[in-house]
Amino acid sequence: MRLPEFWSQCLALLQSELSEQQFSRDIAPITVGERHGAWVLFAKTQFAANLLRTQYAQKIREAAALVAPDAPELLFQAGVGERVAMAQVPADAPINAASSVNVNNDRGSLKTANGSQVQTETETAPASEPTPSPARNKSAQDILAERMSNLRTDKKTNETQPESQTTTAKPSAIAAEQAREAAEQRLNQTNLSPDYTFETLVEGKGNQLAANVAKSIAEKPGDSMYNPFFVYGSTGLGKTHLVQAIGNELLRLNSKAKVRYMHSDEYLKTFMATVRNKTWDTFKQQYLHYNLLIIDDIQFISGKDRTMEEFFFLFEHFHSRDQQIILTCDQLPSSLEDMDKRLVSRFSWGMTIRLEPPELEMRVDILERKAQAAGIMLEEDAATFIAQNVKQNVRELEGALNRVIARCRFSKASTIDIDLATDALQDIVASNYKPITVELIMKAVADHYHISIRDILGKKRSRNLARPRQIAMAITKELTNLSLPAIGDAFGGRDHTTVMHAVKTIAKLRLEEPELKQDYEKLLIVIQH
Repeated sequence: MRLPEFWSQCLALLQSELSEQQFSRDIAPITVGERHGAWVLFAKTQFAANLLRTQYAQKIREAAALVAPDAPELLFQAGVGERVAMAQVPADAPINAASSVNVNNDRGSLKTANGSQVQTETETAPASEPTPSPARNKSAQDILAERMSNLRTDKKTNETQPESQTTTAKPSAIAAEQAREAAEQRLNQTNLSPDYTFETLVEGKGNQLAANVAKSIAEKPGDSMYNPFFVYGSTGLGKTHLVQAIGNELLRLNSKAKVRYMHSDEYLKTFMATVRNKTWDTFKQQYLHYNLLIIDDIQFISGKDRTMEEFFFLFEHFHSRDQQIILTCDQLPSSLEDMDKRLVSRFSWGMTIRLEPPELEMRVDILERKAQAAGIMLEEDAATFIAQNVKQNVRELEGALNRVIARCRFSKASTIDIDLATDALQDIVASNYKPITVELIMKAVADHYHISIRDILGKKRSRNLARPRQIAMAITKELTNLSLPAIGDAFGGRDHTTVMHAVKTIAKLRLEEPELKQDYEKLLIVIQH
């Protein structure tokens, strides 16, 4: 099934599920497109896209499962795609007449009297008084047909509902509308994404200290120890997620708090407009009342003298009144070229923390969470493989996973295994090729068991050292062309019989101990990729 046909029939189904106001306001304006093997539903604004993810994603995916169970992954993004008209049931067609419906199970289409098609799953009941049907389990086709046939009758039924029934639905509709308006107002006031929270933040060695400080700031903003909070690191490490999580957590703890997140580009544009229009008082006042001000990528104001001067006075105002400032940057304050020296010194007054690239365990955790959110089973070996080949940042890691998921959808597989991941990322694997050496093997084993290479080369025979040493020898024998005497020399001048004993011992233990077998296979993946 093509995307336009798919979404056209989803629209018809969703119209029967949602209120007229919800459908016309939030669903009807959606446009569609394809990206990297996935189907994308485009909303006009970022807020509208976030609303789709939080409020409508479940209903949309339920409708999608009925219309096309094998459809590619659905993504929700801000942008503009192709507009699709909703599938219509002709007015002259006896919608509820079973005699006028022809079910095609292969294509899943419903033919009306004049030959037009609407996606369906089974026959509908006659328009007259319904008669009990034989007891059977309803298929997805049954459910969809019923809903499609009731697109009109549901509306008529609603008009004749008793007052008690119609009034009970109003409070929930009003509450939903109020919640939507509140979310929209919050976004306009704060510019915070609701997706960036501490709950969705994956913590590891590279960001653990920063995450702990961030949580402290959310509980007590303006603390001089952490004001300003300066977070730096290369792109794609999660700086934006971390600092926005502070704002969202502060608002959760104190709904009356005044929070604003902005990229330095927004600050620059606002300042330039102020210069053109000479609205200095308005410019100053719009920032002074915030309890928390977050500015992303502060390095972009470097070299802009008037902007830096104005920001200096804003910084002084915030800091002197214990109002929290949070800044992100791609480098240390002292490394910022063309930045006002007064600002450089003040950026270092509070807490300065660097975000490190995520370690292997953290990358695996991120992949497993993302795969779970996408409804895809990701085998541990496959996750380790992806994490080992994509090391630099979280953004690239997520991009690699999306490629693998797209390949999984295309192959109509339900699980991502090592073979599928290898096939999807073969270009990345090729670019990461490295020769396998004894030193490389020793380092991988040492890192895995949290020991040092010196321990592997040493003479101590305690179990926590001897077993990793034997594993390293066995892997060296498997992955290199070195002879047993050469391996023994590389491992601290040991005899070739020691190496032979290690190889045999590990081979035997891999059959007897599942945990050791798993460690061994994981190390093979890490070392080779």
